[in-house]
Amino acid sequence: MNLRRQNGKQPGTVDFRVPIGWEERTGHLNDEPIKRLIIFLRSTGCEWVEKTGGCTMCGFYCATSHGREVSAQDYIAQFEYVMDAVDLGDYPVISIYNDGNVFNEREMPLDAVKEICRYIDGYSNIKKVVVESRIDYSPEAQVRKMQKLLCGRQLELAFGFESANPEVMNLCINKGFTSNNFDIFFERMQRLGILTKPLLLVKPPFLTESESVSDILQTLAYLISRGVDSIDLEVTTVERNTVVHELWKHGLYRPPWLWSLVDLLQRAKEQYGERMHVYVSPWTYSVESLDWARNCGACDRELIKAVEAYNVQFDTDVFTGIDCSCAHEAWTDVYRETDGRTIPERIRDHLATLGSAAESQR
Repeated sequence: MNLRRQNGKQPGTVDFRVPIGWEERTGHLNDEPIKRLIIFLRSTGCEWVEKTGGCTMCGFYCATSHGREVSAQDYIAQFEYVMDAVDLGDYPVISIYNDGNVFNEREMPLDAVKEICRYIDGYSNIKKVVVESRIDYSPEAQVRKMQKLLCGRQLELAFGFESANPEVMNLCINKGFTSNNFDIFFERMQRLGILTKPLLLVKPPFLTESESVSDILQTLAYLISRGVDSIDLEVTTVERNTVVHELWKHGLYRPPWLWSLVDLLQRAKEQYGERMHVYVSPWTYSVESLDWARNCGACDRELIKAVEAYNVQFDTDVFTGIDCSCAHEAWTDVYRETDGRTIPERIRDHLATLGSAAESQR
């Protein structure tokens, strides 16, 4: 939590009636690619951060009020601000993110959810609404209320699942729940008719490059066995005042190579085919990133464009013919690297390095 406190206080000039921003992305509705609008609301911040310090890679708290109340009227004003700037009639899918948990009333008042849903009901073209919330901050009563307020539109709940491996989930990421919690949650959402979208993390801290790819593939197999057929990949970025940021500053973490992402997508397609649609979320968020998925620099732009093209139809053929010397040299060497230590041993050693560095700076 000390890292979060280093963020300082939000300047008094921040207007909590104005959202962080919005952007258009590729989405899918009934298996067809469509335009969707992403709205980033400025919020109180995730309660999990307040309780535990939050997930090791997440720097979203920087963009919030750091736990201070944001009123229902402020949230409503933010949504109205977007309505004035963008024609919601152009988007069959809108995603509303509050850098936390929409279904946690301590973060987002129900009155705000009600009014936003009332506005959405004025647009017959909007067929699906996506929100994000931790599974433990998504009580059935709150989910039912929003479902009813949307008047028959699809409600999709995106949530950070990250990994089916309990060590990765809780030691590398500090997620705070287990696969068993997910199983219960998923069955409950299916019973309610709520769509769910697990978010998986590409290259959490303390994993090697190849381990991070294997972890996603194993998690996909687990999710398919539970009946999940669509996920989002969240590619780790380096955001200020996070554990990942501290590791990165001391040369103990590097974001994933783009070649690793291509390898992951191709292997997922080969192993699971149409049983699982794997979407790659753009690594632009509500906070500034200091580092992100990259290769040598020469081939980065071409590969990023190919990933964007892949997201439309989930066609891995878009990567055919793209090549660079770094794929045969630097990336290959990194991908072959192994670490004989257990995850707890790696964490212990990394934290010891950070502690020594802090002592030397005093």
